[in-house]
Amino acid sequence: MMVKTRGEEKFKRRLEKLFAHASYDADVILFKKKLRTRKNEEYEKPLLPGYLFIACKDKLDLGLIWMIKRTEDFYRFMNSNRDVKPLYGRDLEFVQRLLTFGKTQGLSKAYFNENMRIVVVDGPLKGFSGNIYKVNRRQQRVTVLLEMFQSNIKFDLGYELIAMAPGQGQAKTGQEHTG
Repeated sequence: MMVKTRGEEKFKRRLEKLFAHASYDADVILFKKKLRTRKNEEYEKPLLPGYLFIACKDKLDLGLIWMIKRTEDFYRFMNSNRDVKPLYGRDLEFVQRLLTFGKTQGLSKAYFNENMRIVVVDGPLKGFSGNIYKVNRRQQRVTVLLEMFQSNIKFDLGYELIAMAPGQGQAKTGQEHTG
């Protein structure tokens, strides 16, 4: 669902309170990312600003959907407010992939090969090579472009530069993209 940007944490708390009051067993997911400042201090920000996900065993009933819609700072469900459906296909695979790294996405490990291409060898960015939109070497961030919910979404993830052993060729396990 989409909620007010920069109000994700507050909305998440409201929804968790609503679910507890309704005795509804669901997890409200706000994906975050770890980034570093120029002084190498880590901090967290929402990975997908304005987006929250609900993981539940049962289908949301109409009463609960109505309560969510009436919650302050709610904007809309992703597919349709009139016909709320669970994620499926590539959208579901993306969310499940992120969950394998936890709700807070850490830094990926990467290096630049002899052709100055970024090679991601571990972490949340591994496998996103075809979707890398931009590489910011100074801030050690990669902007990923992803088609999700029938639209393109850009988000940044941090990477940690690792040293490549002398004479070592391109990593066979890594993904690469021109940066």
